[in-house]
Parts: sequence; structure tokens; C-alpha cells
Amino acid sequence: MSKVRPENGAANELGVEDFVTDEITGLNLYTFADRVKTRLQAIGIGEQSHRPKLEEDHRGIFPDLKPGDYFNGRLPVVIRKLTLDQLSALYSLFASWYSYLTFQTGLIAAERSEALRQKEFLWSHIRKQYKYNTDGSKNTDQNMSDRARGDYRFVTTMAKYSELNAIYECMVATLEVAEQDMKMISREVTINQAKLAKDFLGNRVGLDDTRATRGFRPWVAGRKEEEEETNETNSQDAEESKRPLRTSPRPTIRVKGKS
Repeated sequence: MSKVRPENGAANELGVEDFVTDEITGLNLYTFADRVKTRLQAIGIGEQSHRPKLEEDHRGIFPDLKPGDYFNGRLPVVIRKLTLDQLSALYSLFASWYSYLTFQTGLIAAERSEALRQKEFLWSHIRKQYKYNTDGSKNTDQNMSDRARGDYRFVTTMAKYSELNAIYECMVATLEVAEQDMKMISREVTINQAKLAKDFLGNRVGLDDTRATRGFRPWVAGRKEEEEETNETNSQDAEESKRPLRTSPRPTIRVKGKS
């Protein structure tokens, strides 16, 4: 004897069935990636994110690229051979590249979130449809899950989510690489700046030691001379204080008529 699918009278009395979302409505509500992009463009954020191109300042840095080509995010083979100006231009290029990647990763994250919500909704919705067999008997949880995984609707949304998730993970990894490359370029800029400063000071002293040091008194030596002068002055003051005071003889006052 086959089982008959029971009616949920309590749910109907509470009006719960009136709030059950159908498949089309649920998918439409969870389709929001395009609206997110439109909103960002209206704010003006999307207009600021463009794939960077090489300019004249980057000529000679990349052998296989020329000014006007799109940047591919790769470092030159040997950055230590670049001049300070070339390193500065390279760092600026990578900063634009990193900003572009960050924005594009955010867009992919929105599409990935959309696909995830659709997948979760369909998983629950389809499993519920396979709760009972055609004869009214109830399926086990394992059977419901197996049949839902093979359903074309779920397979389609699962494939979309898997694709976007793979793209998102690649974008995140590319962002991390770009960040490390920027740190490397920044270190090379610092090293070159320190080297140029050292060479400048060395050449200046080597060309004219007398002129370079003229009027220059080391702080330590000057401090020592000032202390010696102060001590000498204090000693002289002490010697003067020990000497007796000199008093001039009292002048003789002569009175008329007296010798």
C-alpha cells in the first residue's frame, strides 16, 4: 500500500504557503551583479579603473612591449639594471595595475556572490521538489540530495558558480603577486636613492676636501672647545677672587694757612 502525501494544514492556516518563493522569483531576486556594476558606474568608480597602457617613460623597460601596449603585469627580467627614473616609472605603472586588479576583483566577487546565492536557493528548492516520489512515498535525505545534484537546473547554476569562483581565486592570487612586485620595486628605488646619495657625497668630498670642509667644525670637537674655554674662564675668575682688593692711598687734604 502506497503512502499518500500528507497535507500541511497547520502551515496553510498560518499563511506560510503564501510566502513560499517560486523558482523564477528567487532567481530574479538573486540576480544583482549587473545592478551592482551599474550603481558603481553611476557613482563614478568604474570610470577610474582602466587597464593601464605603457607610455613613453616605459620605453626600454620591457623588450617585448612598446608604448601604447596594454600592460600584462609582468616584471622586467632584471630590474637591477634599470635607472632610478625607470624604476620610478615602473612603480607608477604597477600602482595603476594594482588599482585596476582590485576593482576587477571586486566585480568578479559580486558575480560570484550572485551565483552562490542562486546555487544555494536552487539546492533547497529542488531538494524539496524531490521530497516525495510519484507514488507519494517519501524519499530519504540522501536520495533527495542525489537527485538534486543531477537536476539540470542545479547543474547549470553550480557550473556558473564554480567558474566564477575559479576566476575569483586567480584574481586574488594575481593581486598578491602584484603587491609583492610593488614591494620589490620600492626596495630597488630605495637602494638606488641611497647609492646616488652616497656617490654624490663621496664625489663632493673627493673633488675638494678643503672647500667641502671649510667652515665646518664637528659638533663633538666644537662642544669640547667650548667646554675648555668655559673652564679657562672660570679658572681666571677664581684666581681673581682670591687676590686682595687694591685700595688707593687716601689723598692729603691741604688747608690754607697750614703747612
